[in-house]
Amino acid sequence: MRRSPAVEPTSWGWLRWSPPTPDGAPRQLLQIAILAPELSLRARCVRRWLTRRPPVRLYLDHGGSVTALTLISALGALPAMSWAIGHGLPLPVGALLAIVLPLLVDHLPARLDTWAGRYARVVESASGLEYLQRLIARHAAIVRAASSRPGPEPDCAVHLGHRTLWEIAVIITAPGRNPDTTCRWLALESLLDHLARQADGSEHQRALDGPAAGDDSPPPYRAPGHP
Repeated sequence: MRRSPAVEPTSWGWLRWSPPTPDGAPRQLLQIAILAPELSLRARCVRRWLTRRPPVRLYLDHGGSVTALTLISALGALPAMSWAIGHGLPLPVGALLAIVLPLLVDHLPARLDTWAGRYARVVESASGLEYLQRLIARHAAIVRAASSRPGPEPDCAVHLGHRTLWEIAVIITAPGRNPDTTCRWLALESLLDHLARQADGSEHQRALDGPAAGDDSPPPYRAPGHP
């Protein structure tokens, strides 16, 4: 039985890894997805839908294929249509429903993929994965600092880091880029670097102060370019 890729959910999206092998070889990163910020239930629905298992496909002799769910719905529509016609449903209406139901089952997942794709940016290219891994490492430093010293400023930095990841993912997955977009890309990278450096400095200062430090309040957030 073929194993499906493993999905690792995160606070900002998910990572999709190659299936584990019996010989224990290192898993390969296949996909990084960044969810749009400020989503809660919708984000969970989008992640659950886009990380679902691929449908089982049945390949036909003439070269086509059909999903198992579509075939089941088509077979189930026939007795349902017969029962409905026997209970007074007009024949043309029953025949139309028997035709439309399998088509709806076959095309609905693609429509839902399009809807969910508006709230997630998926990167699968080798260069894009390597680039996003570096940015995610910087965001992880921000999250660690916020976890060790909870407060409104660190929480704001985490939210800003997530939004920065999202906007960068939107740029690198766009079909084309103009000079203005490139400048914004560089500015977003600079902002994430600044947040990560500030988080590292906060962690370093906390280590120097020790657990018995009197003032445990987090340092105020400083935007790039401000002292």
